[in-house]
Amino acid sequence: MGTTSKITGTLATAISKVSGTVISGLANIMGQVISLFTDDKAVAKSITTGSGEAVYIADSDGHYRYDEDDAFTISFWIKVGWDVNVNTHIHLFASADVSASSANKDSYRIWYYEPHNRLYVEWRHHQNHKCQQFWLFHDNTGVYADAYSAAGLGATYWNSSNRGNANSDGYTMITVTRGTANTAAPSNLKFYWNATDCVDGFYSAANSRSDGNNVGTVAQDDDIDKQITLGSQAWGSFLQSGNNDETKFNGVTLWDKVLNQSEITELYNSGAPMNVANHSAYDASCVGWWNFEDNGNNEVSGGPAFTVNGNSNFENK
Repeated sequence: MGTTSKITGTLATAISKVSGTVISGLANIMGQVISLFTDDKAVAKSITTGSGEAVYIADSDGHYRYDEDDAFTISFWIKVGWDVNVNTHIHLFASADVSASSANKDSYRIWYYEPHNRLYVEWRHHQNHKCQQFWLFHDNTGVYADAYSAAGLGATYWNSSNRGNANSDGYTMITVTRGTANTAAPSNLKFYWNATDCVDGFYSAANSRSDGNNVGTVAQDDDIDKQITLGSQAWGSFLQSGNNDETKFNGVTLWDKVLNQSEITELYNSGAPMNVANHSAYDASCVGWWNFEDNGNNEVSGGPAFTVNGNSNFENK
């Protein structure tokens, strides 16, 4: 009995040590898994011009192609750096055919026009074949009231000194959804400031322009790879966007569907950029997620990465 007791005691001790090691190892692994998502950094777009200073995907190798009637959602967090003296347009998100020399090469873009305090969305393949819509932020009447309330800018235009309804760190989530119709009508094209629907743009029934600003018929080629830029044009010389301080981008996501209001609210996550892999639509519909934690990698497996060149860099949010 004494021998058995000693053997049992030895086995129990050994098992205890092994179990302790295993449990400790699992705890460490779990800790690493839990801590994989961080949101400390963002990509700062230099205010200088040229592809050598750009934040862009030069060739998506077939991962990002579209035509005029593909449904999708584009969302990103932005901390604006321009001031009241910029007095021009600022491209926030843009795409076009790889090596495009102008916006007439199957472009899609979201830009802010500071002199008029408007956010524009447009897609086109020719100067006379385009769909366009805009929202204005400083007028609290009629068709503009929803955007006025959502942005919270008041009578002062959007700039680094007046970010309106932004998080305490200065970031706003901008989201645009487009349906399968080849039109910029409000029924097909929506814009959200944070998770708030800005409802009708200017070209809407409320202004007797119910079909959006649709000129000609857009016919884009989805057999050509696209390049994508943040903070500059996606064609020609990648012109600078902004002045004064750099504008920062974070948590950029692309979806191959129209996210609904509840899904956008989920993505907004009460103002805290989320681990998008936990979003309810992620597995089925997210085709791109860039978190910019010291690199331009796409968190979606196999997806294209952003190249960050020149004075554009990764900085603390």
